Amino acid sequence: MRNAEADGQLDDPGGPAAPVDLVVIGHVGTLIVHAGVVSWTSAGGSGYAGAASAGPLIGRRAGLVAQVGKGFDLDPLRRRQVDLAGVAELPGPSAKLRIREFDDGTRSFSAELGVAAAIRPDTFPRRYLGASYIHLGTAPPDQQLTWLEYLRDSGCAAQISADMSEHYVTSNPCASREVCDNVDLIFMNQAEYDGLYGDAQLPVPKAPLVVKRGSAGARLLVDGHPQEVEAEPAQVVDPTSGGEVLAGVFLALRADGQSEREALRYAVRAATSCVADYGVTGPHLAAELDAIRREVRGAVAP
Repeated sequence: MRNAEADGQLDDPGGPAAPVDLVVIGHVGTLIVHAGVVSWTSAGGSGYAGAASAGPLIGRRAGLVAQVGKGFDLDPLRRRQVDLAGVAELPGPSAKLRIREFDDGTRSFSAELGVAAAIRPDTFPRRYLGASYIHLGTAPPDQQLTWLEYLRDSGCAAQISADMSEHYVTSNPCASREVCDNVDLIFMNQAEYDGLYGDAQLPVPKAPLVVKRGSAGARLLVDGHPQEVEAEPAQVVDPTSGGEVLAGVFLALRADGQSEREALRYAVRAATSCVADYGVTGPHLAAELDAIRREVRGAVAP
C-alpha cells in the first residue's frame, strides 16, 4: 500500500487510531436535485450520506472510503466523528451527482464522477479490513465488483453489503445481479428488485434483503421470512438520500450489537426524518440520530 500522506489521505490527528467496526465505501461530492422549477444543492453521495448517518451513532468506529477533489468540505463529517483515514484527496474535481424529479414520481440520474471515476483500492487503510461490516454504497456496479474482488482477495472477513440503484439496474442489470450474487446483504427498493429478478426465469438472490419501501417503511427478508417495519407519516421535502441513511443507520446499529429488527426500526425512523430536510445534515435527521443514540444507550426508554 502506498504512503497515506503521499496519496493525500486525510488521517485525522489525535493519538492512536481506534478500531473501525463499519466501513462505508461510496461517492462523496455535490448533489444537485431538480424538482420542477425548484432546485437545491448539498453535499451528498452514497458515501457521504451513509457515513454522516452512522457517525453520530458509533463515532469513529465508522470509517469512510472515498475519493474527493482537493478542498472539498469534509468538516460536517469530522463533526460527526467519522474516521476519514480512507478518504483520499486528489487533484481534480469531486463527484457531481444530478437528480431530476418529475411530476409522475419518476426521476433521472446523471453523474460526473471526477476523481472518483477510477477507484483506488490502494488507498484502503489496512486496519479497515478488520471491520465487522463493510458497505458498498450506490455506485456503478463495475466499481462495486472491483471493491468486492479487492476485499475478498485481501482476506476480509466482514459482512459485505451493497446498495442497488434504479439507474444502474436499468443500464447494467447483469453486473448489478453479479454484485447481489456475491455480497452478504442487499439493500434495494421494489423497482430495483423487479428490474433484476422480475423475470420468473431468473433465480432470486440468496443473500438477505432489506427492501426499502419509502413512505411504507422497510422489509427485511432472511431465508424468505419477512420482518416488516412501518414508517410514520412524514412531510417529504427531499427524498434523495433516505435509502443511504437507512443503510448507514441499520449497519451502524448492527455493528453496535442491536438485533436486525431493532436496527431496522431505528433505521426507518432516521430515513423518515431525513426526507423532511434538504440533504443529510439538516436539523430533523440530526435530532433523530441524537434521540436514537440516547435510546440505544439507555438514557431514555425507547
